[in-house]
Amino acid sequence: MDHQPITSLKSVRLAVAAPDFQAGLSFFVEELGFEVAMIAPAEDPTYAVLTLEGMTIALDKNRISEPVTLEIPSEGKEIIGTSKQGPNGTKVHYVSYVREVSKNTKQIPVLNVAQVEKANWVTGRAGMSYRSLIDDQKSHITASHIKIEGSGQVPDWVHFHDVEFQVIYCLRGSAKLVYEGQGEPFIFSEGDCVLQPPHIRHRVLESYDDLEVIEVTSPSDHATYADRVMELPNRSYTPEKDFSGQRFTFSKHSESKWEKYPGNENLVTQKTSILKTSGGVGWVNEIRAIAFQETNEEPILVNHDFEPDFFLWFVVEGSATIIYEGRKINIGVDDAIICPNGCRQETEFYLAGFQEDFRVLEVGINPH
Repeated sequence: MDHQPITSLKSVRLAVAAPDFQAGLSFFVEELGFEVAMIAPAEDPTYAVLTLEGMTIALDKNRISEPVTLEIPSEGKEIIGTSKQGPNGTKVHYVSYVREVSKNTKQIPVLNVAQVEKANWVTGRAGMSYRSLIDDQKSHITASHIKIEGSGQVPDWVHFHDVEFQVIYCLRGSAKLVYEGQGEPFIFSEGDCVLQPPHIRHRVLESYDDLEVIEVTSPSDHATYADRVMELPNRSYTPEKDFSGQRFTFSKHSESKWEKYPGNENLVTQKTSILKTSGGVGWVNEIRAIAFQETNEEPILVNHDFEPDFFLWFVVEGSATIIYEGRKINIGVDDAIICPNGCRQETEFYLAGFQEDFRVLEVGINPH
């Protein structure tokens, strides 16, 4: 007898108990649309292998187990959110193909100082260490300090994020990255910044010298999808491709142009093109000192002439003193000042003094 394997029979199966086998079979085949790949015995069946769009179920009359719950993706708005139950206790929930992002209500504007000495590091995707810069779990934006120790290949895969805005800034070390439509892999080094537009496929190939980055993403409750089909680099070179009104941007620190910081001769600023290439959604700037400033000199009101939905200062080098609500607060390397719910009058702060090597990353997201 020729035992040629049928592809669907080689798949991993979810075992489902079916005390009333015929009723269970009818439910899966006639109501849910599963197809029979195998059934046995022929005269009075008690076992069947059923398939539906990549899922395989083993329906078993003799199995004793708790009922299972299935999620079936749908595009039909009228069916999404509905449920049904089979005769064997199987529960079926119809869900959207795309994960729905929860809509966060506006929170009260606050200013927080995230000190590195109080950081709580956790292990995240692809073995990376994550430190959240935002204490408020209700924030609609994520800001993370991420580390990959050592040097070598990163266990990453081609993926994309369902986001509205996402930027990555290289603090230390470097990495080899590759993006859809952007040609060959490139080196992402200290001071460089990348705007990852919505749904662009990408992959981290390698990291070097204890890579550290700052990542800011909106919304915080977003999904990451694997793309097991696309290979990167891909053949199509489309550097100007539009992704939901945004374009991929690789801002190289070595090509930065500095200009005077408004209202202070001891500071200069470097503005990336991300405000433009993101379609005005957000911006990334860098500010650095060119001279020491005493704390008793005229303080600088930093965030007074705009009202973004999100504002971050992350200290890259040196140290400084800010004044907030009449209090002096010292900030140093890897500390952050963050307004996760936007800037208003109650979140205004002053830069009172700084060392000559002071350098800070500024990221903001505009209202929309």
